[in-house]
Amino acid sequence: MTAPEAEVSRTTRVTAALGRPPLGVFFAASGAAGAALVGLLHLDRAPVSVCFLKFATGCPCPTCGVTRAMGRLFVGDLRGALAMNPLAIVAGFLVAVWGVADLALWPWGRALSVGFSPAVGRFARFTALGLVLANWAYLIAAGR
Repeated sequence: MTAPEAEVSRTTRVTAALGRPPLGVFFAASGAAGAALVGLLHLDRAPVSVCFLKFATGCPCPTCGVTRAMGRLFVGDLRGALAMNPLAIVAGFLVAVWGVADLALWPWGRALSVGFSPAVGRFARFTALGLVLANWAYLIAAGR
């Protein structure tokens, strides 16, 4: 491996890769459709919980509150949505940004591509796990 190749392998790269499917567009559209369905059908006010973990143990799962958060977003209540499940809302906004970027690149047959070095990839995985656990602790403390 030459010196420039070694340097590139140690960095995080965000590129507009040619020929990649615009996954951001599909994920963002799916999330928007889900939020619209929750809002239009008032699924956030269902009289029963569909969380099997909460039903079996009384403890919320890491995604508890997402449906209610989508319902709050649908009516424009960002603060209420963040209170229901903060990590899901932040992740949803990141996916929306990814979707807009992929939509802008789509006419040229490109899509966002992110490459991590092994060290940055490990750090990102541990950070994501820490955020999920912290969010789960918040959901338990908030009684979701």
